[in-house]
Amino acid sequence: MIEMKSIEDVAFATLDPLVRARVLTPRNAVEKPEVHARNILALDLGTATGWAVRRRDGSMGHGTERFPDRKRAHPGQRWADFRAWLSRVLVSQHVHAIAYEDVKRHLGTDAAHAYGAFLAMMQMVAAQHNVELMPVGVGTIKKAWTGKGNADKAAMIAEAKRRGFKPDSDNAADALAILSWAAMQEDR
Repeated sequence: MIEMKSIEDVAFATLDPLVRARVLTPRNAVEKPEVHARNILALDLGTATGWAVRRRDGSMGHGTERFPDRKRAHPGQRWADFRAWLSRVLVSQHVHAIAYEDVKRHLGTDAAHAYGAFLAMMQMVAAQHNVELMPVGVGTIKKAWTGKGNADKAAMIAEAKRRGFKPDSDNAADALAILSWAAMQEDR
């Protein structure tokens, strides 16, 4: 006997894995629970770090955390702030893996230095908490999210909104794209 699926079930199955857990089905108006193997944190590293987290129960969070270089602060303060923030997130969200944008080319020296420092801090904190790292190239993220490996910031934000998210910055949209890629790797 062939099992017939309603149009709602078919539409639900085609949704992005990140959105699926939040969609209400017309039939029963309760969230479909989705269980995942592990909690994943996605990071778009930088002075304005975009982040997105997917928990094992399918619930999510995303946003932007800022780590500015303040004139009157010690030069190392922003790195200490990032390290403390990331440690809190890893512990409070019980993170098993961090997916992050692996940038190989920067437009300027300052951007390259900042990215290198954020990357080093993230790797150090991940090692301290025994968290797996999942690097992914910029073009791979953009292609998986928008279908174009050279998508601009506006396209990344537009795609996040199309998928039902409300990113507070292009960095948060990038983190959602990274998380979507990581979720697809886990679902394979």
